[in-house]
Amino acid sequence: MWQLIKNFHVILIKGKTIILAAACFFFCLGLVFIFMNYFSKNSQASLQQQNSDYVILAANDLGMHCYQPDYSSFLLLPPGNNLKVQVFRNEREQAKLVNSGIEVSYQIIDNTTSADKINFWDYSKDYGYDVAPNIGITGNGLSGKMKLSEDGKYYEATAIPVTPYNDGSTKLNPYQLASITVTNSKTGMELAKINDIVVPVSNEMDCGICHGTTNTDLNILKKHDELSKTQLLTDLAKGKRYKCSDCHQENVLGAPGKPGVLPLSQAMHGFHADKMTGSDVKPECYSCHPGPISQCYRGVMYAEGISCVNSKCHGDMENIAKTQAEGRKAWLQEPNCSNCHGNKYGVNTGQLYRNSYLFNNENVEMNGIILCESCHNSSHAEWKSTIQKDNLLPTRLLGYPSFIDKCSVCHEGTGVIHQTIP
Repeated sequence: MWQLIKNFHVILIKGKTIILAAACFFFCLGLVFIFMNYFSKNSQASLQQQNSDYVILAANDLGMHCYQPDYSSFLLLPPGNNLKVQVFRNEREQAKLVNSGIEVSYQIIDNTTSADKINFWDYSKDYGYDVAPNIGITGNGLSGKMKLSEDGKYYEATAIPVTPYNDGSTKLNPYQLASITVTNSKTGMELAKINDIVVPVSNEMDCGICHGTTNTDLNILKKHDELSKTQLLTDLAKGKRYKCSDCHQENVLGAPGKPGVLPLSQAMHGFHADKMTGSDVKPECYSCHPGPISQCYRGVMYAEGISCVNSKCHGDMENIAKTQAEGRKAWLQEPNCSNCHGNKYGVNTGQLYRNSYLFNNENVEMNGIILCESCHNSSHAEWKSTIQKDNLLPTRLLGYPSFIDKCSVCHEGTGVIHQTIP
């Protein structure tokens, strides 16, 4: 009798265990269905955003903007990034450029201040920039409304004073992200929003390679005084600070310079061309331009092994200075895509790549409407970029990293776009 009771007890325990296991199984199965449903909805939401009535194409206008880490001695470049946005309405068979009835705004994600990260605003008035903390030299901050361009084909924000440091972090992050929001200008209703536009920025300008890691900027002023018979160091001791563009022509800032003084780009490249043996940084451009960490040059051309010093691109430092001595204007006259890809794929006549529009499409109504950068991204970071963060926008629209190579991104009709160069 005792053995029978014992066996029954064991059976009871095993039964409870089986019931408990079954309950756990069905509970976990329920969780799986819940998560599958959740992710399915999110996937569908993402798809709906991708195929919404409004499509946002956006790009920074340069592969990497840079600024100097310290402004206490002189100013080479102020902080500032430019963003361009084009908005299209998907009208099924066709797409329409939207340039009225909307407001386009931007916000740098998780980066709301700059004045606590760099000392530009401590000295900005000394350089002639009377701007409030966290405001750039054209009046824009780290968030705000974008203005319609002069030709009415895109929205833009200039000189956004973004730094490569997110709020609460000291880790260098050159690939900051911006969100772009499009709203109805009358009702304020949100029409479309994206959060994946890279705003590249770096302070990785390492003059200390040649000028010493201690008192680098003072050493630069001292050497300038010795070679050019200036008194920059003396004036600094009296509280007088200078911009390089006070004397040197600097087209990126619209500064004409002084007669008889070399343009800044020509002076910098020409003077330093034979001095790069002091740097073991490769490519040598990264000794001054950002940089081993920032990787300014990272687009599809870089991936194909085409270097900056290629004769069809910028060429070496001597060539950059030489072409300016022969009359080329830095920042206003730069390499043409046609140098490698032929005239059909060159920039617009008299324009830079960043200001050029599609012009070779067989559907003529598309020509002169879409910015080259809207489909190919900015120079030095052309899609497909070697930095995955750059590829967020095309991956969202296409499902894979590439230049925008499908007409269905903006409309359902089958259009004709220019073909990939072999």
